[in-house]
Amino acid sequence: MTPDAHPFEGGESAAIDRLAAEILAVDDIEGLTVSGGEPFAQAAGLAALIRQVRAHRDLGLILYTGYRLEDLQRKASDAPGTADLLGRIDLLIDGPYVAAQNDGVPLRGSANQRVIPLTDRYLAHLHCYDSNRPRAVELHVEIGERMLVGIPSARQLAWWRSSKEGPAQAAAMTACPSAKPPSLVGT
Repeated sequence: MTPDAHPFEGGESAAIDRLAAEILAVDDIEGLTVSGGEPFAQAAGLAALIRQVRAHRDLGLILYTGYRLEDLQRKASDAPGTADLLGRIDLLIDGPYVAAQNDGVPLRGSANQRVIPLTDRYLAHLHCYDSNRPRAVELHVEIGERMLVGIPSARQLAWWRSSKEGPAQAAAMTACPSAKPPSLVGT
């Protein structure tokens, strides 16, 4: 879905202090969503970032990883920062994204992925993301820029790709009208 996020080469180094300040400068968020590449490739640094942010504000953490939870737990004693990061995650979506298994279920990208609460923080919201509801995405439009936030279904992704050159059209999509899901910012 985001091929530019997958290569391990390239990218930009950033100081944890600077990233924490950027996150904390956003007032109207409840938590963070971290996806890949692979967050556990920098587990120690990411754990330090979350620790620093939470020293100032109690933000939730949803994390997407291509690893299975059991594999992460097995390697936690050998891989620097893995146990620390696992201990800071509120909601884990594990397993690699497989485009052929993109079934449109909210929160996860493909049928092989699992949504695993590691704390109670988001338990009250999980009913908003059951498989009987369509996956929702957000479309942010600013002058000269459009951004799609979320995990698009195959249909939504096809629309996004076909409309990138034409005029932007957006329909309001709500995942769970009866309960407001947490407001998250992608990193």
